[in-house]
Amino acid sequence: MKRGGRYRLWRSPRGLICAALGLGFGALALAGFCLPLDPSGLDLGHAWDGPSFGSPCGRDGLGRDLGARLLIGTGTSCGIAVMSLGLALTLGVVFGGAAGWCGGWIDSVIMRGADLLMGIRELALAVIIAVLIGPSPAAIVLILGLGCSPSLIRFVRSLALVQRGQAHVLAAVALGAPPFHVLVTHILPNIAGPLAVRSAAIIGPLVQAEAALSFLGIGVQDPAASLGTLVRDGLFGLRSGPHLIIATTSIIFLIALTFTLLADEVRDVTDPQWPGRSLWEPR
Repeated sequence: MKRGGRYRLWRSPRGLICAALGLGFGALALAGFCLPLDPSGLDLGHAWDGPSFGSPCGRDGLGRDLGARLLIGTGTSCGIAVMSLGLALTLGVVFGGAAGWCGGWIDSVIMRGADLLMGIRELALAVIIAVLIGPSPAAIVLILGLGCSPSLIRFVRSLALVQRGQAHVLAAVALGAPPFHVLVTHILPNIAGPLAVRSAAIIGPLVQAEAALSFLGIGVQDPAASLGTLVRDGLFGLRSGPHLIIATTSIIFLIALTFTLLADEVRDVTDPQWPGRSLWEPR
C-alpha cells in the first residue's frame, strides 16, 4: 500500500493476489492463441469424460478437449471485453469531454443522447443489433461498448466540469491556449487516474455480460469457444459432466475478482489523498 507517499506492491496482500491472478489470466489468454490447440476436434467415444492425464480438464458432450476450449474461450471473452471497453472509453472521453468543456447546447444535446441510450435496456439493444448485423463477436463489442458508454460519458463530463474550474486551467485559457490544447494537456492527464479505476472496475462485468449474451446465442457461435458458449454447453450436460460448468463459472468468477482487486489497487496508486488499506483491514 501507500505509506509515506510511496506505493509498495509487496506490502499489499490484495496487490499480490491481484498480480498473481492477472499474470495467470494473461498466460491463459496468450496460451490460447499461441499453443497449437484444437478446440473443435471431436471424439464422441470420450464424450463427458472427466479429467484425465491426456485431457486435464475433461471433455464436453462432443468429446472436445475442455482445456483447449477454456484457453481459447478465456482469450476470446477477455478480448471482446477489452475491445468493448476501448469503444466505450473512446465515446466517453470524446463526448463526455466535449460536454463538460463546452457546456451550453452542446452539453444538453450530448447528455440527452446519453439519457436516450441509457433508457434502452442492454438486452433490447442486443436484439436490435443482432437483427441488424447478425450474431457475431463484432455485434457483442458494439452492444457492450454502446451499453457502457452513457455512464462513462456522464463520468468524464463530471470530471471535466471539476477540472474546468481549476486555477491552472483558467490560467491556460487566460494566456490564450487553444481549447484542444487545454483539454489534452491540462484536463485529460488529471482525469486519467479516476478513469483508469473506472475502466478496471468495468472489465469484470463486461466479461460476465459477454458470457450472458453468448449464452443466449447473440454473440460467439458454436463451434467457436467463449465463456458464454462453454456455460451453455455445460448447462445442457449438467448431469453427465458437471466439471464443464464448474470450470467455466470458476474462470468467470476469478476474472471478475481479479479486476475488482485491480480497480482498488489502481485507486491506491492514482489517488494521492487515499490513505490505502490492506486487504485484511475493515472497510
